[in-house]
Amino acid sequence: MAKEAPPTGKSEQFSQSAARLRMHQRILRDFGRIALEDLEVRPLLQRAVAQVARATGVRHTKVMRYRVDQGDLLMEAGVGWRPGIVGKARFGSDPASPSGRALQTGQAVVIDDIRGHSEFRQHPVITEHGIVSLLNVPVTFDGVNWGVLEADSNEPGHFDDSDIEFLEAMAALIAGALQRRDAIERSEAAASEAAVQAERGVVLLRELQHRSKNNLALVVAMLARERRAATAEQDTRGAGRLERLMQRVTAIALAQDRLTVAEAGGRGDGTGTDLAGYLRALLGSLELSLEGKVIIETALEECVLPFDKAVAVGLATNELVTNAAKYAYPEGQEGGAVRVTLVADEARAEAALTVADDGRGIGALPSKARHSEGGGQGLELLGQLARQLGGEIEFESPERGTSITIRFPLIM
Repeated sequence: MAKEAPPTGKSEQFSQSAARLRMHQRILRDFGRIALEDLEVRPLLQRAVAQVARATGVRHTKVMRYRVDQGDLLMEAGVGWRPGIVGKARFGSDPASPSGRALQTGQAVVIDDIRGHSEFRQHPVITEHGIVSLLNVPVTFDGVNWGVLEADSNEPGHFDDSDIEFLEAMAALIAGALQRRDAIERSEAAASEAAVQAERGVVLLRELQHRSKNNLALVVAMLARERRAATAEQDTRGAGRLERLMQRVTAIALAQDRLTVAEAGGRGDGTGTDLAGYLRALLGSLELSLEGKVIIETALEECVLPFDKAVAVGLATNELVTNAAKYAYPEGQEGGAVRVTLVADEARAEAALTVADDGRGIGALPSKARHSEGGGQGLELLGQLARQLGGEIEFESPERGTSITIRFPLIM
């Protein structure tokens, strides 16, 4: 025996409910996609309230943001309201306000007829637009009450369980979009703050560099004055020592200049120094100061060292080249070659600086020269610099001249 068909009224009601549910699902699905786009908050909220109006069949909807400092709920977006309401209207966040009750309890608040309701206060905007029935759901993320989503009807008892479920789902999508936007803003703010802090650090570093450079210039000026005084007193040995000191200070100043230029060009981090570039600048300055006594030939491989290590290599280079210029070739002989090579072995994390000449060699130097400021004390300084670099010195005795190599680790 066939089942009796259900009454037509119930069949139509079931069909309408199914169609309404499918519409809710489509709206939520489409808005979920929109929520993943990089929309600003206001346009996103405006789309949300428009879809709420469509899904619930009402003319008035709004979303309100809770302002802790003001203690109110500000209408951020809405449809159906007269001009001047959206972005201006403020609603209470207290339990006597329907939206405030939803905010305080974290639960949906449904009012079938607010007229003369004993628990709730009727807002002037609600009265002005003839609103009778209200549905409020909270918008919450990260444990924070962001605000309230509300649908308003001019008909009593307009909202049912399906409407409540839809608004709660829509509020969850809004919360997810707001949370994502908040995370992006926090990330951008953190990146901006990090950039500001980094820039402050760069400014401070540059200020320190300028001060260091000024101090070095002052030292050079003092040494120059003392050298002039020694020359005037015919103290040749003292004047020579002061000149060497000036060259050493100049070597440090050149390293400081290289670091400053790298920072200004955005090529440095305040710690690393391009060693090959620094040595080229140093040797160029030395060649000019030696006034043609030697020709400096270079073969320098690129590598980076911390500033203090680069300065030690520069000082060692300065000592070796000036010693070669002074002692390698007999008095009066000019144009002898001094070869400076820098080899960087990245695989072994090691570098080797070699200064070689074709002159007399250390063994051929007079005893007085070997124990002078340029000889004995100069070699003692080389030993100290090698220890500072964590390296070692190698002396070679080719058929002609002298070759000295300092090997040191490449450590940043």
